[in-house]
Amino acid sequence: YFYSSSFARACQTADACIQGLQSKENKKKLSKLNLEVMEEEIGVEDGIMERYFGRLDGKALMTYAYVWPVDMIDNTHTAFDVESVSEVATRVGEAIRRIDACHNGEVVVLTSHADTLQITQLYAANFPNVGAFSQYRFTNGEVRSMKRTP
Repeated sequence: YFYSSSFARACQTADACIQGLQSKENKKKLSKLNLEVMEEEIGVEDGIMERYFGRLDGKALMTYAYVWPVDMIDNTHTAFDVESVSEVATRVGEAIRRIDACHNGEVVVLTSHADTLQITQLYAANFPNVGAFSQYRFTNGEVRSMKRTP
């Protein structure tokens, strides 16, 4: 099952992943892992939306560098009216619990945005300072696994 934020580029990424998994070679690999791609629509989940950057939204990417160092010191800050790291972690945690309730025990793929996914990985790993997420960058199209724990 694939879930995406409603932003076009995240939906396009989910669709490209599904298409890529349809090749004969990839279907064999999935079969060996006892996995299959469900032919359902991509679920749209607002809880995995891109982080809101307040007054910096729509500005050059380099302006986000004003926020990331502060995140490392205080994950509840809202300087420049940004959504705090803590708020993102709470929002995504709630979304994952909703998704998991529908697909308990099944493989789910989330396609979202850099900050959101990086915050998610540290939050899910119980990392002591989720605000340090900017030190754990994804590359474009990178896939990382998260495991369920009881």
